[in-house]
Amino acid sequence: MNDLKTLRDVLVENLERNMMPFPVDKGICTGWTRDLPRSGDTIIYTSCMYQLAPLFPMFNRFLPYLSALRSLTPLASKLKPSEAQLNRAYNVLRKISNALTAKGIKLAYLYDDEPYSGALLLELGFLDEFQEYAKKVYGRFKERGVKRIITVDPHTHNALARYSEFFSFNVEVVNYIELVEPREGDANVYTIHDSCLYTRFLNLREKFREKIKIKLVEDDMVTGKDTSFCCGGPLAPVDFKASEEVAKARAKSLSRLSKNLLVQCPICYVTLSPHFEGEVKDVAEVIL
Repeated sequence: MNDLKTLRDVLVENLERNMMPFPVDKGICTGWTRDLPRSGDTIIYTSCMYQLAPLFPMFNRFLPYLSALRSLTPLASKLKPSEAQLNRAYNVLRKISNALTAKGIKLAYLYDDEPYSGALLLELGFLDEFQEYAKKVYGRFKERGVKRIITVDPHTHNALARYSEFFSFNVEVVNYIELVEPREGDANVYTIHDSCLYTRFLNLREKFREKIKIKLVEDDMVTGKDTSFCCGGPLAPVDFKASEEVAKARAKSLSRLSKNLLVQCPICYVTLSPHFEGEVKDVAEVIL
């Protein structure tokens, strides 16, 4: 198990400094659009999750050495996903943004001012630190006149949904899947790995199935609401080896159903892709 105290201290230090969990080139986060206005009462909120997720496996391999190599943490800002990884992430975000705009929603985006949600603090159990940071994020939203937030990933959505447990949070939070009009999917047959957060905590499992207009191969013991299990990704900051074992087992069970896999989360994508025997796509890549 990694040194969680040092990890907590590094997270808090970076969040206080630049409202990101580690040093980041903000250009990576914002490069997917130049067309959206910088202000408005409704924003699309990426929390830089899709853009940075390709780097998470590399960071997780570094964490066992964090205590000894903490002084090297600023070098993280030099790391970038590959061009192909960024293009894929940007394509997902553009598809979601375009689908929302097509529904007549006037979107804004905070660009360099978009803060990270604090999801990692919450999921690692650093609740006091999460509360303090979440208040700061809320302050940023209020400064920018934000009244409605449209999320694109489960970890960010869950973090915002939990804000009101810690303080009065008066901003509407809605997920993109609740708003978009999907197109007919391709002719491939897919199976699906549901986000644990969407399924078990945010009541969005059936909303995704309602919007996915393609043939899904399911098995109650593999994709059932109560029997499916985690991709392993959220465990990686605590124990990367254990996370990898969970991911291998999950990918193996899904591979038996189809060689085409749909996921709903950028962490699920980067965690399962190396182990899945076939092609993995985000839902937004297929239905929007």
